[in-house]
Amino acid sequence: MSSESVTIYDIASEAGVSIATVSRVLRGEANVSEATRKKVQDVIDRRNYRPSSIARGLTSKTTHSLGIILPKLLNPHYAMIFTGAQEEARKLGYTMSLFPWSSLDTREYNPAAMLAERRLDGLIVCVEYLPPDHDVQVLSALHDLRQYMPVVLIGCVPPSYDFPAITNNSAAMMQEVVRYLTGLGHERIAFIGGVEEDRDPLRRDVGYENGLKDARLPYTASYRIYCKGTTEAGSAALNQMLDSLKPEYWPTAVIALNDLVAMGCMAAARDRGLSIPDQLSVIGCDNLFCAPYLYPPLTSINTYQQRTGARAVQLLISGENKQETADWELVERASCARLKP
Repeated sequence: MSSESVTIYDIASEAGVSIATVSRVLRGEANVSEATRKKVQDVIDRRNYRPSSIARGLTSKTTHSLGIILPKLLNPHYAMIFTGAQEEARKLGYTMSLFPWSSLDTREYNPAAMLAERRLDGLIVCVEYLPPDHDVQVLSALHDLRQYMPVVLIGCVPPSYDFPAITNNSAAMMQEVVRYLTGLGHERIAFIGGVEEDRDPLRRDVGYENGLKDARLPYTASYRIYCKGTTEAGSAALNQMLDSLKPEYWPTAVIALNDLVAMGCMAAARDRGLSIPDQLSVIGCDNLFCAPYLYPPLTSINTYQQRTGARAVQLLISGENKQETADWELVERASCARLKP
């Protein structure tokens, strides 16, 4: 077998040790017994295992290479995070590699060993909303990754995740949006998008319910529809909601998971002959580049994705073990209006 076809998995299997142990031997770390080190090194020598990415970093202990794992590469929200992270990494003399989120959300594949072979100096992971049964799996994968390199998280990071992070207080954002809409006279306020979440105090559903309570409005299950964060899903979800209700009970305002869902809601509303914002106010999230150019221009929450990506790189390189809350701001445009009597 050629050296190019031998992997760290092969070395670990033949030596009867974990992949983490092989990685420690390759890095020359001291926390490996001499007997184990010799056993692993014998296999490495016999199989002529010399991955170039490891060899480059053996003497310097650094590669000046960082990685970022993103959930959905086609969503402009994540592209903006990557842009900010990549630019900050470049300024600081590092390269940035991009990896798909799906590698963390699969039972058949553990990304830790693959990323370890890349000899990254650190990894940024964008944590997306996940059902509770996936949450345990993802946390386990993150701990595996931390065996090999520093890890910084971005997103709505649960308090149980003991990692440096730039976290979104999505509950506070949602509570403020509900307060904004009730201030415009809206009482039938719908929330469309996302997955059914746990009761983490930072989650959007918590903020949505708290906002309604603040305004002394009841929570109405018919006004909460879960769906994917796409334009098509947003359109289908609003149609589903309107089909299930008599017109006199239709919502007068919709809060969308993101701007893509908001765009779908606006399209579905227009197809039904509803005027935006006179008959239906719509708010998105992420303040994508297209938001000011929609018709009408979309009110949205600016989550400053590029700033978040850059700050995550700074935390990663500095080694600061802290959690920070990402900045956000409600940007008012013409897709929302005061409810007419």
